[in-house]
Amino acid sequence: MKNKFNSYIIAVALGVSTLGVSCKKMLDLKPENLTLADDALKTTADVQALLNSCYDEFANLMNGSVQNLHELLGENVAQPQNSAGSLYYTVWNRGTFSFRTADREYLDFYNCILRINTIFERIDDVSDMTPENKKRILAEGSFLRAWCHWELVKLWAQPYGYTADNSHPGVPIRLKADKNIELRSSVGAVYNQILADLDAAIADLPADNNNYATTDAGKALKAKVLFIMNDFAGAKTLADDILGNAKYSFSDSFSRFVKGAPEEIIFQLISTGNSDNRGGGFINNYRSDNNPNPVLKPTADFAKIAMHGYDKRSAFYEVKNKGKANEFYLCHKFDKDVFNVPLLHLTDMLLMRAECIAETGGDKSIAIADIDKIRKRAYDSTWTSIDPLISVSALKDSIRLQRRLEMAFEGDWTLQLRRRGAKGENIKIRNSDWNCPGMLIQFPQSENTAGFIFNTEGGCN
Repeated sequence: MKNKFNSYIIAVALGVSTLGVSCKKMLDLKPENLTLADDALKTTADVQALLNSCYDEFANLMNGSVQNLHELLGENVAQPQNSAGSLYYTVWNRGTFSFRTADREYLDFYNCILRINTIFERIDDVSDMTPENKKRILAEGSFLRAWCHWELVKLWAQPYGYTADNSHPGVPIRLKADKNIELRSSVGAVYNQILADLDAAIADLPADNNNYATTDAGKALKAKVLFIMNDFAGAKTLADDILGNAKYSFSDSFSRFVKGAPEEIIFQLISTGNSDNRGGGFINNYRSDNNPNPVLKPTADFAKIAMHGYDKRSAFYEVKNKGKANEFYLCHKFDKDVFNVPLLHLTDMLLMRAECIAETGGDKSIAIADIDKIRKRAYDSTWTSIDPLISVSALKDSIRLQRRLEMAFEGDWTLQLRRRGAKGENIKIRNSDWNCPGMLIQFPQSENTAGFIFNTEGGCN
C-alpha cells in the first residue's frame, strides 16, 4: 500500500535544488513512516532533489544542535538554567534515566539515512541516469550515510575501544529503505560500516563538487573517524594526503565561522542569508552581543585557560560581574547574524597529524611545525617556537591545549576526552569517569521494542 504522505514527500523533495535551502526541515517525517511511491523517482532530477534534501536534513542537525549536545556532556560549558522541560539542562546534568528528549536528532539522522537508502534502491530504475551521475550520487549518499551513523554512535554508545573487541552495544545500522525494526549492532560493526561507506565514497567522489562532498572531504572525514578510533597510523596517512594538497592553505584568520570560503575549509555548510542560516544552533545559544544572558556560556575554568592577553583568541571571551558572586563568562565566537559552518578544515588536520606523530613516535619536528603554525597565528608577535627537545608528553599536552582552544564549543573536546579514556588514560569529565552512564544520550521511547537494549539508567554524579 502506498503511504498517504507520498504526494507531500515528492512535492517537497523535488522543490529542493541546492544545499543552501531553507533551514526548515524539508521532510518532517520519521523513518518508520516514510515511504516513497514506486514511481516517485523517475528522473535524475528527482533523485538529485532527494539527495539534496538529505544534505538539507544533515545541515539542520549539524548547525550547532548536535555539537551542543557533546559540549553539554563535557567540561567547557557552564550549567544552563533549569527551566521546565529544558533539554540542555537535562543533558548537562547527565541523568540518562531522564533523557529521551533528544529524539529529534536521533530520528532525523535516521530520516536522512532512509532517504539515502531509498536512492540506493531506486537509482537503477531511473531511465535517464548516466553512469557518471550514478557514480557521483551513490558516492555522495555513502558519504552522508557514513557521517549520520557516526554522529549517532558517538552520542548513543560508549566510544570505540570501550571493550577490547568493541562488542559493546552501538546503534542500529540501517542499510535498507524499509520500516523493519533494527536492533543495536555492536560498536565494532557500526564503525566497520562507516569505514566501508567512506571507502566507497572516497573511491567515487569527484575532486570538485561545488558545495557538496568531494574526495578530499571523504578522506578528511575518514581521518577524523580513524583518529577517534585511536588508529593513529591510518589517520596520519589521510591527514598527510590532505595537508599535502595545494588546493588548501592554512588561513591567517583564527575565525573559521564566516560567510565565505576560507582557503583552509574542506567541507562546510553554506549559509546564504538570514532565511537560510546554517549556524542557527550556535547563534541561538551562544550569541551574547544582542543577548545579555545566552543559554550556553563558558565555564570559569575554561575561560581562565582561554583568556590571555597574548592570545588573539581571547577576544572570543568576556567576563561579566568580575569578582562578584554572580560572575559569569560569555563566548563571542558566534556573535554574527550569518556564517557558514566549517566541519572539515586544515586546522583540525594539523592538530590531528601532530598528535598522531606524538602517539606513534614519528618525526617530532613535523609535529612541532604543525602545532607551531596554529600557535603562531594565535600568539602573533609573542609567539616563540616549541623547543625541538621537548618531551613527547609535553608535546602532546601542547597539541591538546591548542585543540581545546581552537575548536572550543564545536563539539570536539568531549569526544577527545572519551577517546583518550578508551585508550587507557585516567580521564575524568566534570569529576566523573569518562564512561559513566550519563555520558550517553538515552534512546527514544519509539525504540522500545522486544530485544532492543536501552542505555544503562543512571547519571554521572
